[in-house]
Amino acid sequence: MKLKDEIIVLDLEATTNQVDDTKPNYQTNDFIIEIGAVLLNQSLEVVSTFQHLVKPVDPITPFIHKLTGISPEMVADQPDWSIVGKLFENWAKEHSKNFKNIRLAAWGNYFDMPLLRKAYQYYQMPFNFSGTMIDVKSVAFLWCALSGTGTHKIALEDVAKAMKIAPDGNYHRALTDAMVEANILAKAILDLRDGHFLPNADGKPFQYIKIE
Repeated sequence: MKLKDEIIVLDLEATTNQVDDTKPNYQTNDFIIEIGAVLLNQSLEVVSTFQHLVKPVDPITPFIHKLTGISPEMVADQPDWSIVGKLFENWAKEHSKNFKNIRLAAWGNYFDMPLLRKAYQYYQMPFNFSGTMIDVKSVAFLWCALSGTGTHKIALEDVAKAMKIAPDGNYHRALTDAMVEANILAKAILDLRDGHFLPNADGKPFQYIKIE
């Protein structure tokens, strides 16, 4: 697995329409309240990080406050995405070698990419990043399967623990999660590049699997 382009691993925290502090049956993920991002070079080394709180259109509900630790007061004086989005893009341009070729990555693209695109669309801003995104969760799933760790626990915290990656801060804060995801992606790619031993049929030696 060879990388030709730089990668931005990003994580977003968002509002939902839940009105109390119970977990919603369906989290609507309406407006971004925080972005954290980690720029990796082609050698999977951290080049720079970005973090910013965002003032959402809808209020932060008790559930989101309880989950993330981000209160309505914390975002009250923050800029909205029309400003933060430009800051994010300028950061990416400043610290990357080739902005046009950057690949975005996130933990579960079903959440972050639609939410990111929604924010750009809401403020009528051009989306200048690549239209595809690397799904770190899928890469981690492959690592768990090939390493013998098992795929029964595939949450971010579970995979980080299996890889012995400790968060620098609290989970569900954007930069903390983005950094853990970046470390997971880097380890998974490097490990899969070097190969894994897999159990074979009973009584036979392990198979050596290498992904090119």
